[in-house]
Amino acid sequence: MVGFVFPVEGKRHGSGGGPRMYRGLENPKGGKDREPRGDRDRTSGWRKRATHVTLPGSQGFLSSFFLQPMILPFDPSKRGPSFAAVCLLVNAIATAAILAAQPEAVEAKLSDSERIDRLVEKGLAAHGLKANAPAGDEIFVRRIYLDLIGRTPTLAETVRFLESKDAEKRAKLIDALLESDGYVSNHFNYFADLLRAKTELNGNGQSAPAGLAYGAWIKESLRENKPYDVFVREMVTASGSSWDNGAVGYYIRDFGMPLDNLAITTQVFLGTQIVCAQCHNHPFDSWTQMDYYHLSAFTYGMMTSNISPNQRTAFASMEKRKKAVSKDQRQDIQRAFSEILKPVRFNNVFETERALRLPKDYKYDDARPKALVEPEAPFAPGAAVSEGENPIHAFAAWMTSPENPRFTKVIANRLWKKAFGVGLIEPVDDLRDDTEAVNPELMAFLEGRMIAYGYDVKRYLRTIYNTRAYQREASLGEAVLGDAYHFPGPVLRRMSAEQMWDSLVAMCKENTDAPDPEFVLETKRQLTEVELIAEAVYDQKPGPFLRNAYEVASIQKELANLLQGAQERLAAARDSKDPAALKAAQQESKELRRQLATRVEETVYREGLEEKIALVATNATDENGEALLNELASLVTRTDEGSREPSSGIDDMIGGRQGVVRPLVRALLADDEAKLRADALALAKRDRAAWAIDTKEERESYRIFEMIREKMKRASEMRSPAPNGHFLREFGQSDREVVENANDQASITQALALLNGPIIGAVTHRYSVLGRGLSEVKQFDERLDRIFLTMLNRHATPDEKALLKSAWNDSDGAASLQGLVWTVLNMREFLFIQ
Repeated sequence: MVGFVFPVEGKRHGSGGGPRMYRGLENPKGGKDREPRGDRDRTSGWRKRATHVTLPGSQGFLSSFFLQPMILPFDPSKRGPSFAAVCLLVNAIATAAILAAQPEAVEAKLSDSERIDRLVEKGLAAHGLKANAPAGDEIFVRRIYLDLIGRTPTLAETVRFLESKDAEKRAKLIDALLESDGYVSNHFNYFADLLRAKTELNGNGQSAPAGLAYGAWIKESLRENKPYDVFVREMVTASGSSWDNGAVGYYIRDFGMPLDNLAITTQVFLGTQIVCAQCHNHPFDSWTQMDYYHLSAFTYGMMTSNISPNQRTAFASMEKRKKAVSKDQRQDIQRAFSEILKPVRFNNVFETERALRLPKDYKYDDARPKALVEPEAPFAPGAAVSEGENPIHAFAAWMTSPENPRFTKVIANRLWKKAFGVGLIEPVDDLRDDTEAVNPELMAFLEGRMIAYGYDVKRYLRTIYNTRAYQREASLGEAVLGDAYHFPGPVLRRMSAEQMWDSLVAMCKENTDAPDPEFVLETKRQLTEVELIAEAVYDQKPGPFLRNAYEVASIQKELANLLQGAQERLAAARDSKDPAALKAAQQESKELRRQLATRVEETVYREGLEEKIALVATNATDENGEALLNELASLVTRTDEGSREPSSGIDDMIGGRQGVVRPLVRALLADDEAKLRADALALAKRDRAAWAIDTKEERESYRIFEMIREKMKRASEMRSPAPNGHFLREFGQSDREVVENANDQASITQALALLNGPIIGAVTHRYSVLGRGLSEVKQFDERLDRIFLTMLNRHATPDEKALLKSAWNDSDGAASLQGLVWTVLNMREFLFIQ
């Protein structure tokens, strides 16, 4: 017998609110039957209805499937099912039978997001767990902005989403955020933590150009949605100079430490911790020290060096011309070379054929100490090195191959964790031979999708964020390492330092997601400077290069006694703890070093640039196609009357200033500088007109706001990590010393920063976005609602309104809007992602 369950009841899993019970065709109250608001099928445009029937042989099991609604006459005066109901019921039975016979056809019609949901729900059912309730729009809009673009939505963005009646508004918002500048900013922070990218990559303040170039390269890769496998291959095979290839920052980050860099590579991209095997066989895994060295042999040829290409040749020339060069002479010339090349240190990576040997204390019986090591991959498939091929290219191809058992799994799991707060495999970077995902079938599916998408990260994220699993309410219990989490929804998470800061920045100023033009120009300025110096010295012939070194050595000796005296006075000032003497000694020492750098510029760099400019001017273009030199030659040698000699052109551009490089850089970037100033003036003019800034008091307030606005920049548009004491560091921003080193633990200093710090004054300033919004409304309830919609992205509840209004009224006029903002800012809800 066929057992009918009728009328039909089911749960709605829609875009807002929790589950809602509804009845099917028979309306017990009479009147027109209502269409239940089920999930919308984005393919067909029809709404789906969940219907339960009992089929033959099902032993009472209720099979769920979806029916398209049929528009047929319905007579509410008749008892029992109408003709329409009977038609639907017959259709249900027939459709169910077809679906039962052809499960593959049903599966093929599911979107990838729906397939993920089925696998998540299958995992929940296997463990007797239930999914969390669907998250309402207020929760969703805040969560998706924080997860995708790293900040809370503004008041306007929040209201626009909450008031939209578009059934597809969630999917459309996800698409829009993925294509925004905010996506680049937020995911730069994510990958910078992963790759330990920072402004000063290495060395005592000399690697900023390489650090800025590396950051710019990561951002541009995200902006163009470079496939992840290509992104990784370009880093691992990167060689050249920072101004030509920012990806070399990957190796400069571990300058002079190729074995350590290999350990980071395996941890980040293969999820494998092998660093212990650098010194001995891994105590808890199958890795041996020989495995480590076999793998390191692939990357060992990628060499970071501060020696210019012509330095060794110049030394050889010196040895050849003088049969005996004293140790002191060699040291003097070496110091001179170091001074000449100082500004371009930590900017170059060379692809060499350097071979790797085992350490001298190697103690295992499979090889002798200091034996040569051939490149060999420790797990299948092997990385074969073709004849004549540099091993690094074979390694990069092997590591990023879809056939590699770990590469795809690691990035698929990392991005799943970014969305849900917990990975399917934990820890995400310590995979071992016996590691198994909490939901193996889901993990395998995600890996397959990543490969099928061609490692398109945006497409992969779009699939995850469109799942019902992601769009459920957060689990409030803390995820404990070692305990299986089966994803009834995301876990409740604390905002990262960058998310907190960027959310506050968005409350202060407009257009926060766009790249900061001043930071972009600073990056361009530093790279232009080091490129000019490199052009001046890298191609000098050994003779002139050595002659310049002798001249610099002479200058160093001339200033040495003065510098030694300054250092002695500096040490004495420190001992005496006399602030005035200490400041004077520091200034004296700094001035002497500046003199040395200036004289190197005026002798060595100028000579090299004049030679290059003359060559370019003669040939009408640089033979190597260097755009920078072509532009510089045009500026230096061309006038309205014709052409001039490089020397006189440089004199005119420098004027009475000391040094050569910075004046030339200023000339090259003059248009960029002018545009930056013009845009700033235009912005101030628009603000004054739009905000009716007329009085002296208003002009002074706006001047203060301009200073605030200058400091309130997104974390990705600042030097990173931020300096100690900055809000970002107080709230746990990674120091980028180890992989993913951010701290999400609360502290007393954080509480004090929110309670008493300057941030509250910034976001509530009369000309901030929040401040201007509050000035537009006068009623208490309206102002409170704007604060809640801006900071928590939801309306205040009646209880909250009553409580805060009572406190406001009882304050005898002492209450302020800043006090209301301060109250919400210090609510724990502000700091968490529900």
